[in-house]
Amino acid sequence: MGHNRPTPVTLPNGAEWSVPADTLRTRRGHDFYPTLAQRAAIPALYGTEDIPTPEKVVHLHYFGGACMNWFVTELDPSCGLAFGWAHISDGEWGYFLLPELESISYGPGLVIERDLYWEPKPVREVPQIARVARF
Repeated sequence: MGHNRPTPVTLPNGAEWSVPADTLRTRRGHDFYPTLAQRAAIPALYGTEDIPTPEKVVHLHYFGGACMNWFVTELDPSCGLAFGWAHISDGEWGYFLLPELESISYGPGLVIERDLYWEPKPVREVPQIARVARF
């Protein structure tokens, strides 16, 4: 799927955040992408590789229905590439693109949503990861 050209924004920490188009915002009812303050708190890719997995902080949670979850621990703001835990059928650590998640529409008009009530917390405190991850 094609995406509109991102609009670059400079974050308080000096990094550039290229905010992609929020193509399904009307259907979703809220912004898919994190606020600038949330984004500024997320480490860059590889920024947590020296932190033990249970202590890594999950900054964002995205979900689709009851069985699809994406937990963001690192993010490249220039392209929206995230690293974290993805649980679709079997959970695993890996990379995923936020713009791709934003564009997913499944079922009768359902979309992937950002958990607006998510508070950053260590991996060990996230039940969806802790019960199946091996650390």
